[in-house]
Amino acid sequence: MSDTDHNHDFDDAVRALETRQMLDGSFSLDGDEYPLRIQEPTLGELEDIDAESGPDAGEAEVIRRIADRYLEAPAVDVDEIGVSKLFALFEGMRETWEQSDAFADAREEMPVEGNRT
Repeated sequence: MSDTDHNHDFDDAVRALETRQMLDGSFSLDGDEYPLRIQEPTLGELEDIDAESGPDAGEAEVIRRIADRYLEAPAVDVDEIGVSKLFALFEGMRETWEQSDAFADAREEMPVEGNRT
């Protein structure tokens, strides 16, 4: 075993798996780029948002719920953002998630053919 190898127990494994990443990215408004910081979601949380929204929820409502839950900075009330700006913010959030190493690694490991880009 090398100096960089570590022995961990199951409690360490739980902590490592349950740690959530904060991801930094940006969103674009009228040609200008602004920074954003978002929390990494869990699949269970995304499923909960989908279930809570219901089949009649519009796209803007689902996006509002996701932005409200995962946007860490800038600290804004998503209910007070115009719809076009909310969509721009969400696009930046989505791109940040997709560009993160965690999402790229998970996509590569998924056996479902449609998950490969």
